[in-house]
Amino acid sequence: MDRLYERSSRRCEAGSLDPVVRDAIAAHAEAHQLGDVLGAARWCCETRSTRLKRPGLLARLTKSGDPDKEHATVALVLPRYLVVAVAGEQRGVHVRSIRLEDVSVGRGLASTIDTGVSATGLWTGTTEPASFYIGLGDDADGKAFLDTLRDAITEVKSA
Repeated sequence: MDRLYERSSRRCEAGSLDPVVRDAIAAHAEAHQLGDVLGAARWCCETRSTRLKRPGLLARLTKSGDPDKEHATVALVLPRYLVVAVAGEQRGVHVRSIRLEDVSVGRGLASTIDTGVSATGLWTGTTEPASFYIGLGDDADGKAFLDTLRDAITEVKSA
């Protein structure tokens, strides 16, 4: 099956993020009492995703397809949390977080045709466990981020 996105990931400093994304992350952290997530990030990864095909007719009619041709995903690994922000021109900026002790990561259904990881657990502000797909580049920084995330989850769960 054909890939859905062309993705490239790069390790970056939280302070160098787009100011709109950075402000949204800081506001989420304050609203959920997560502390200084930008300062505490052990690893910050930004992934640029370009949709390779437009959504199908049903997805366009139901508005369930990706509204943006391009979007960015920022993922931060903290000592106790994973914070993810997705930003696109049409969708705006959406931020979510999850405790590392509550998350499990796996390839998920989407990863059979895409690069990234599915993170499942109780996301901040929700009452039911859910999965969220974090697109990552199939490059050195994308793979290093995933290794760092898995190591951080193992460290927290075995403490």
